[in-house]
Amino acid sequence: MRTAVFALALLAGCGGASGAAPGAALSPSYATSLGSTSASMPSAPALPSRASVQADLVVRPDVLVLGFALQETDTDPQRALAAAQAAVQNLERQFKEATGGASTARMLGASFTTVFTEKAESEGEAVSTAVDGVIEVRLAPELDFWARSRLAAAVAQVRREVSAAVQAAKDGRRGATFGQPRAEVKEPEGHRAQLTEQWLRRARSFAEAAQAASAPLLLVDCAPPGAIEQRPISLLEVGLSLSVACRLDALSAEPKRD
Repeated sequence: MRTAVFALALLAGCGGASGAAPGAALSPSYATSLGSTSASMPSAPALPSRASVQADLVVRPDVLVLGFALQETDTDPQRALAAAQAAVQNLERQFKEATGGASTARMLGASFTTVFTEKAESEGEAVSTAVDGVIEVRLAPELDFWARSRLAAAVAQVRREVSAAVQAAKDGRRGATFGQPRAEVKEPEGHRAQLTEQWLRRARSFAEAAQAASAPLLLVDCAPPGAIEQRPISLLEVGLSLSVACRLDALSAEPKRD
């Protein structure tokens, strides 16, 4: 018996089905971030570096995902949490208005950290409450590049307004951090059947090309496929990958019997 190993492992995408979210805790200085570095005004736009994406299947993204974290500080943790809740509700309202009702907020975590403030001697220790989540903006299938770009611009505008408001407060008790928005497929599991069938076609094609007439190749010891991974390509494309590993056994023909 001769044995060949066949494994089809595709590159992981950004974020998976639910996507990654920023950590709940912000820096003690309560710095506000727009999720990008500032730069001087360029004389001409730079061409972005776009590496090729390896994927089993390329589909149209249906959601724009933006991670965020908000922070409020108070001597009473319940008041700090209530202030954080109000800040999130205001953030939801701003995104809904900017996107024509296409956005929703999904909360992920909360953390509470004792901090020192200038008024600690008179007011006691303060508690910094940080909550984090994601804003999801629906991307209807019929939206073209420019319509999707307008939604991305609306998201960028809200990020800018919220960050400016935090900076204007200048009391060190509020914080806001945003990640970079990314285009995703909200329910990648809906493509599992197509991805699996595509993998099987490739495996069978390889087996047919590699096997000998007297020793057909058979798929054995297949591990259960993992989660579908996705990698954003553009506002119009997302690459989906399904990692599957199997062993191909080439069995010699049985000796002829008299």
